[in-house]
Amino acid sequence: MRNKHHVLVLGNVREEGLSVLREFAELTILPEPAQKADILAAIQKADAVLHKIAKTDADVIAVQKKVKIIARHGVGLDDLDLDAIKAAEIPVSVTSTANSNAVAEATVGLALAAARHFAQGDAMIKRDGLWEREHLMGREIGNTTVGIVGFGRIGRRSAKLFNAFGAKIVVYDALPGSLVDCSYQTAELDELLQISDIVCLHCPLMPGTRHLIDKARLALMKPDALLINTSRGGLVDTGALVNAVKNGKIGGAALDVFDAEPPDFADPVFKQPRILTTPHVAAMTVEAQVQMAILAAKEIRRVLVEGLPPTNNIFT
Repeated sequence: MRNKHHVLVLGNVREEGLSVLREFAELTILPEPAQKADILAAIQKADAVLHKIAKTDADVIAVQKKVKIIARHGVGLDDLDLDAIKAAEIPVSVTSTANSNAVAEATVGLALAAARHFAQGDAMIKRDGLWEREHLMGREIGNTTVGIVGFGRIGRRSAKLFNAFGAKIVVYDALPGSLVDCSYQTAELDELLQISDIVCLHCPLMPGTRHLIDKARLALMKPDALLINTSRGGLVDTGALVNAVKNGKIGGAALDVFDAEPPDFADPVFKQPRILTTPHVAAMTVEAQVQMAILAAKEIRRVLVEGLPPTNNIFT
């Protein structure tokens, strides 16, 4: 007997989540990178969308006929036209607890790699055949002040991990309510940038946060400070960042996210040795990917099969 529900899966989703969906639905799976024409065709018969990665704009929402939920495989919303989705009265859920530890661990790992010049050391040996370790003098995390910009689940977990190294933690969040139970020092953003040795970004990309870290704010940072971004690429003006690193205004950076993904690999940000780059892998752990796939699938089952509202509709 054919399943009465149809689910559109956008992106490369783990089988653990797909198997949950197959219990009650037929699937159309569009692997990365999904093309807009394929999305436009497939969404017309979809009752739900499991969204990992793909631009879902007003054109896409306009042609859907019966989507009852968009379940995000993750927490970022910048691929979704939220105005169009809200106008169509489609709930959007996120897997807000699934990848926090993975991204926090990646943040600390990137900070360690940048502070200790691990990538340059690897290149020195493998590419250059050199052993000039005096050129790779680093610093210890335990002797730093770490600024956490955004104190949600990932920011909180990152703060806890850095604190375990002995670092002093300073926190900024634009929403005062996020800091009610914060046990760390808090500061306004500009002050945080001035006093931090490592600045970690953990806030969402919205119109008000695009290029949150621009030329003016980079100028506030210490000349040996590091900027770590595992959130969204649009938070940082990468052109200004390249100039700041090149001119010694800050010590370096580590970026896991970019404005366009995949990015233009000719961009100067990829030519700067003191800017460590990785291809949006902070949440790419087996544990996080399995949990995100399963939780998103269960949200869809909750709506389509059980007839219940999603547990975490972002619009409510």
